[in-house]
Amino acid sequence: MKNYSNVMTSKQLLFTVVSITIGVGILTLPEAVGKSAQQDAWISLLIGGSLPLAGIFLVNLIGSRFPDLTLAEYAEKILGKWLGKLLSLIFVFYGLVYAAIITRLFVGMLKNYLFPVTPVWVLGALVFSLIAYLVSKDARVLGRVNELMFYEALVLYVALLLAIPNFDYNFIRPVGHAGMMNILKGTSETFLALLGVEFLMVFYPMVQNKKEFVKASVTGLVIVMFIYLTLVLVVLGVFGPVIIGQLRFALMVLLKTYTAPLIERAEFFFVIFYVFIAFRPIGNMYFASRYTAERIFGVNAPGLMTVILLPLVFTFFLFPKNFEQTVAISTMIGYGGIGFLIVMPLILWLIAVIRGIGSKKE
Repeated sequence: MKNYSNVMTSKQLLFTVVSITIGVGILTLPEAVGKSAQQDAWISLLIGGSLPLAGIFLVNLIGSRFPDLTLAEYAEKILGKWLGKLLSLIFVFYGLVYAAIITRLFVGMLKNYLFPVTPVWVLGALVFSLIAYLVSKDARVLGRVNELMFYEALVLYVALLLAIPNFDYNFIRPVGHAGMMNILKGTSETFLALLGVEFLMVFYPMVQNKKEFVKASVTGLVIVMFIYLTLVLVVLGVFGPVIIGQLRFALMVLLKTYTAPLIERAEFFFVIFYVFIAFRPIGNMYFASRYTAERIFGVNAPGLMTVILLPLVFTFFLFPKNFEQTVAISTMIGYGGIGFLIVMPLILWLIAVIRGIGSKKE
């Protein structure tokens, strides 16, 4: 019997894709991709967008064979009970580590601009206590929160547009000057910022109208790419290809150039709205991990499972010794995430086809 508390509309799916993909990347992406690709950073970003796009079609491919089953459930049908559970546990571990690292990067920004003397663990405990409350709820609540926070976060996009008068198009010329190797190297740096689509393997069975899954997901990805592309182009056009690779929090630096009658420090005003952006991927990944863990152990206790996983995700959060190590770990997660985004659904689908397991009617 279908659990209607864990149901998403196509519109909510769209906002979930945006929420789970846009996170700390809006702060660090320009620097990461600009170091290698320089004035061609926007080209690297466009190429990088093909990865989550392929991931959406692969998730739909495997999901359409098991429309009412989540990852943990069809992994056991395809690989067998114990191997399927092991794969699902690895996925849970990945989701928790990913959520923890995003939180650590977010807290690093908070310490840098608002709370320089507050211990990292205190800020982390505050963030996770708020996130845990959301994660303990059902998918309907999560979908509504994703939609609400999307509109609130649009304030940041407006802030980007305010910098257009300072844009110098000469900074993005000549096109292709960085060279193909540097452009491709820059593309690899976009992986972390564009990951998140792999968690749709958990959300797929919750979508009411499966026929609109691809359309809603691709639309969400297009919105993400448009926002990221605007970010990279504006930062590049304002600061230039040399400086962009030296700005750790490029958007925050950009906001420092603004002057307004009622706002003396625009970057502090921005932090308020960035909270809505940072909370979304953390909450969605934590939720996906919690939901998958419940399916693995065959229980229906969202509150209890959220509490059980909380010490684990908090331990991952405390593991990096400094911000630089956090960035290094996030890069490794970016490369590892490709396996969950592309390799895992493809292999599961191939095995399912070979074994004749599942169908679009199942």
